[in-house]
Amino acid sequence: MTEQNQTDMTSKRDHPDHSKLAFVLVLVPLLMSFSLSQFYRSAQALLAGSLRTELGVTPEQLGLISGSFHFAFALMQIPVGVMLDRYGPRKTNGVMMIITVVGVIVFARAHSVTGLMIGQGIIGMGCAAAFMATLVCASRWVAPEKFAATSGIIVALSLLGVLASATPLAALIEYQGWRGVYYWLAGLSVLSVVLTFAMVRDEPPHLRRKQARRGETMREVLQGIMEVWKNRQMWLLVAVGFFAYPTILTVRGLWGGPYLHDVFHLAPVQVGNILLCMTIGMIAGPPCYGHVSRLMGGRARPLILFSVFVSTVLLISQALLGVEHVWLAAILMMAHGFLGSCATLNYAASRAAVPQHLIGRALTTVNLATFGGLFVLQGLAGVIIGQYPSDQAIAGYQWMFAFLGIGLGLAGIAFWLGGRQRKAVKKG
Repeated sequence: MTEQNQTDMTSKRDHPDHSKLAFVLVLVPLLMSFSLSQFYRSAQALLAGSLRTELGVTPEQLGLISGSFHFAFALMQIPVGVMLDRYGPRKTNGVMMIITVVGVIVFARAHSVTGLMIGQGIIGMGCAAAFMATLVCASRWVAPEKFAATSGIIVALSLLGVLASATPLAALIEYQGWRGVYYWLAGLSVLSVVLTFAMVRDEPPHLRRKQARRGETMREVLQGIMEVWKNRQMWLLVAVGFFAYPTILTVRGLWGGPYLHDVFHLAPVQVGNILLCMTIGMIAGPPCYGHVSRLMGGRARPLILFSVFVSTVLLISQALLGVEHVWLAAILMMAHGFLGSCATLNYAASRAAVPQHLIGRALTTVNLATFGGLFVLQGLAGVIIGQYPSDQAIAGYQWMFAFLGIGLGLAGIAFWLGGRQRKAVKKG
């Protein structure tokens, strides 16, 4: 019997067919939490104008406010990974979303930059489990060869939250103000907590009938973390994760809005419309990459390299040409959103790189790199833009896009060379 046949038989034994309806019902509350997380991390692009007007927030301060979410989010990834492996997605996400509710209320009531940073930090901490809980749950409900495609669909559906943070958010801010919008969001976050505890099941029935999962000792927890961190493939994925998706969210989640306003003098709803186009690209990208990966037998590396290098070209083009015409800027942003959305491939590759009992820690390690990258890139982008006075704003945004493109390109080269060295070692 071939190794492939053995793998297929193991996959079918460990992941028998389940009711699709049961799987969908399990995912609905987790997807709701994940969509809210996507909204919170992307809303700053549309809130920037209101915060500038109401509180006199500077570009550097805006970077710190948005970065507070990503810093807290990244800081929680290792604890969340341990919690997911030990307590499961249901309890972990349910408890963490309660923290999110507190953060949303703090943010809505803030009247200073410090208050906004604290609120965003608490929201980031609370949202830290949403994506990983969804992926860990999916990894237990679907066969390994279907995971990349499934995670692509999950990310695409969650991006409805990003979609809502574009034109709909701009319209709601004009109608009710940003504080009123955030109070409504607190209510939706409470609903996600209730639904998580009521509907989510960590694993399908046949796995629940097996012996209960034994809690790990602290020594075993640390050994598991070190086993993940010693994995060379994980470090290659961490390097890509630090730049790939963060470059998209640095633009879509924060600086895309000010860029379109300052360079092209667009109104908020017009800005929202272009960000909506970029979001559509972000929604379409993950399932497309997941489907192509499945057709390629689950191979992720070539697609990751393609995405990284094409995105590098798009960012450099945005720096050189994107300030000339608003239609060209919109096309480049939409193309970047679509072709750069390879994050699900990073997670699928990390899932395949470790044993089953370390999946939570592997996924959150890549997520740590992703949101650590977001914190660093958004903050540095704010510093770059802040070096230029308002009458030279175009130059600031050009250098920002160039910085993002160069960083992403260097990460892609490291990933490519690392993969070549790995192949050479195997052949030797």
